[in-house]
Amino acid sequence: MAQRDVDAARTDPEARPRRQKMRFDDDQYTPRWVRYNGQAKEGLCDTCSPGKWLQLKNSAFWYHKQFFHGISSVSGRPFIQPVETRWVDQDLVEGLCHQCGQWVAVSNVKRKNSVLWYRHAHKVKVAHD
Repeated sequence: MAQRDVDAARTDPEARPRRQKMRFDDDQYTPRWVRYNGQAKEGLCDTCSPGKWLQLKNSAFWYHKQFFHGISSVSGRPFIQPVETRWVDQDLVEGLCHQCGQWVAVSNVKRKNSVLWYRHAHKVKVAHD
């Protein structure tokens, strides 16, 4: 935790992290640690190193876990990776989707991570069950 988080926890009881019950064993989506309540409630992304606090009510945590780490909010598990990948040109990598059978953009010059693939995987619901 950052020093400002430690300082806040000393002065504000709501800022103190507390354990949250997981939905099931091996749930990689649900935050294990939360702090604050109501609109200000935050969940700790423990996939990040160091961990990162993100708001739950404005979907920041949901977006981050799904599209930065590729963890489905529905299944709590990673999205299925492309069956195969290919370079289309110097700027674009595509992946073959096992669900729809189409080649889908995985990354490009602007988006070097897999957010494009994760968006597609979320859309066609290719999360591990």
